[in-house]
Amino acid sequence: MKSEIKIKVLNIDEGDDTIFFQGFFSNGFCSTTLEFYGYSDEFQNFANNLTEFPKSTKDKATYELGEKGDKWAYYLLIEAYCIEVNGRSALKIEATNNGTGHSHHESKFELESEQASLNRLGNRLKNWNPLEEKLFEWEPNE
Repeated sequence: MKSEIKIKVLNIDEGDDTIFFQGFFSNGFCSTTLEFYGYSDEFQNFANNLTEFPKSTKDKATYELGEKGDKWAYYLLIEAYCIEVNGRSALKIEATNNGTGHSHHESKFELESEQASLNRLGNRLKNWNPLEEKLFEWEPNE
């Protein structure tokens, strides 16, 4: 298993342009998959923050959707932060399907990356149009 992020477009609701995504996240040891809804510009704020990450060693770039608990079907957190002042960084991945029984799952792990690779992730996400390209893939050391 390798460190990677894949975001697939599973379906597009033509009525309101809602996109049904499937996110796959792996750090090489742990992985998780989460299905969620969004729009074609869903990742733009996160992408813009990643392209300028980090502004300081305490800087974070965060994508958050949903919440844990009964109000939402899912929760997704992707947060870039500095591990050390020398440039080591990581993405914190938290993915929760708030279902019950066998449909409930909760994952939390980190995916280490260089700052420059996170900047490239931001640039690629910023330029990704899920209405035209149905798969987004990123590996931290590409």
